[in-house]
Amino acid sequence: MTVQSIGDQARAFAMQSASSRIKTTLATLTAELSSGEVSDLGARLGGNTQNLAGIEARLAILSQFQSNAAEAAAHTKGMQDALSAIQSATAQLGQNLYAAPAASTEGLAAARSAEAASLLQTAIGQLNGAVGQRFLFSGTASDTLPLASAEVILSELTTLVSGLTTAEDVAQAVSGWFDAPSGGFADVAYRGGAGGQLMPIGEDTTLSLTTTALSPSIRDSLKGLATAALLDRGALAANLQEGQELLASAGKALMDNSSALIAEMSRVGYAQQVIASARTQGDAATATLQTARNTLREADPFATSTAISDAETKLQMLYSVIGRLSQLKLADYI
Repeated sequence: MTVQSIGDQARAFAMQSASSRIKTTLATLTAELSSGEVSDLGARLGGNTQNLAGIEARLAILSQFQSNAAEAAAHTKGMQDALSAIQSATAQLGQNLYAAPAASTEGLAAARSAEAASLLQTAIGQLNGAVGQRFLFSGTASDTLPLASAEVILSELTTLVSGLTTAEDVAQAVSGWFDAPSGGFADVAYRGGAGGQLMPIGEDTTLSLTTTALSPSIRDSLKGLATAALLDRGALAANLQEGQELLASAGKALMDNSSALIAEMSRVGYAQQVIASARTQGDAATATLQTARNTLREADPFATSTAISDAETKLQMLYSVIGRLSQLKLADYI
């Protein structure tokens, strides 16, 4: 009969190895139970990870779309806030200019004109606003400041109307400069892109923000403010009545343009609705995919708990054996 024996040192090593293996298994099972995910995903899926990889890839794409949608939401909110402020201020100023008494003094006319100049500067500041390093009203050139300063615009117009003696001539000259396809506002004052910004915000949704500082409603608001502001720059200085007529003309233009500005705000508002809908759909798709991913990766809590109990039992038995072996004495066998 062949007798196999194992030395004390070898036995100690074997016991230590078994203990380490059981502890590692126990730690792995405990981590699975706490996280809810299996540690060996390849074994769980039988090596076929194609479906899981597809889900992960689509989740990454949806995450980018959601990030784009959040940026677009902030962008359109900034646009809406700017347009709302400009519409409210220009409508009020338009009423004040148009309803001014015919016998108003030169000082009152100058004050109204100065108010228009101040509001022009404020409106340009709002149109030059940016969100996340992207200018709101620059169109495709979102990295470029859309408008020159009010001083640049008024200096250009002051030179243009120099020598004109009637309110009608001044108003026509200003209108022609703002509406000219080239050589006027579009070239001198506007520095943004010609088209609107395109923002992919969903798997089947691309948002086009066509509102820029070159949009007719916005340009007409600036036109009315600049027309009224020219009186403060010396236009028609020799004729108070013509100056008053110029202010009234500018006021009527601002009031008439109010509805166009509101329509522009409605277009931006529609874009906000599209963004909100895309974000809702994106959230729903993400939740569905996350559920599918979790199903593939989740650990069975009952099976894991059973495996933990089994590992604990094995560890306890191993400690019991080690304890009994450590108490063996040669004298017991003599």
